[in-house]
Amino acid sequence: MSLKIVLFAYGFPHRKTIDFIKTICQHNFEISLILAADRIKIKSPKSFFNIPQKDYNISAYELAEEYNIPIHRVSHNSVEAQSLLKEYNINFGIIAGARILTHNVLKLVPKGILNLHPGLLPDIRGLDSILWSIEKDYPLGVTAHLINEQIDSGVILNKKKININIDDNLVSLYEKIYQLQLYLLPRILNLLFTSNYSMLEVKKNGEYNHKMSYDKQIEMSCKIDGYIKKYSNL
Repeated sequence: MSLKIVLFAYGFPHRKTIDFIKTICQHNFEISLILAADRIKIKSPKSFFNIPQKDYNISAYELAEEYNIPIHRVSHNSVEAQSLLKEYNINFGIIAGARILTHNVLKLVPKGILNLHPGLLPDIRGLDSILWSIEKDYPLGVTAHLINEQIDSGVILNKKKININIDDNLVSLYEKIYQLQLYLLPRILNLLFTSNYSMLEVKKNGEYNHKMSYDKQIEMSCKIDGYIKKYSNL
């Protein structure tokens, strides 16, 4: 299958953007275009948990230059972005960082847009997936799916759980989920490049989760040790 890939990414310092570019290119897949969006300020509950954020000394623009990838600073749903998708004859997309993509963008990427969701769909949809998985007592894992106009829905290509050890903590669980996304990415691309896949929509959709409130985070924090103990025995 011939894929001309666009990477929906962020232009500001963003770990997933950098690691997705490196992972895709180091596994000998070609990115035809990067659409790098600026940061958008959104109102979000403060976090009770301190999850360290890894910093990089290279930007998406520098990395794109290193790998000779066309990159444009543009809002993902803009008319300019839509023109670029047409100009570069894009037929497949990967999300390294993006807000909700509109119908006008989705229809311009005929072979689908891949998202690696840090939760097991369709049960854990939306934001703060790791926290809500613990709160609702669902296994932790990653879902590779082709998005549609509903949030965290579409065609599920693969789901994989993480292995939990008794000495894990919330920080290590976040890192395991992140590393699993990087592990799955080239394997899913290899599947798509070598196979024809059916565009069957997933009918069942779980409840959508919003950002977890500060008070709810405090309330669920007492469940983490018990959750790890339970799932490390499986």
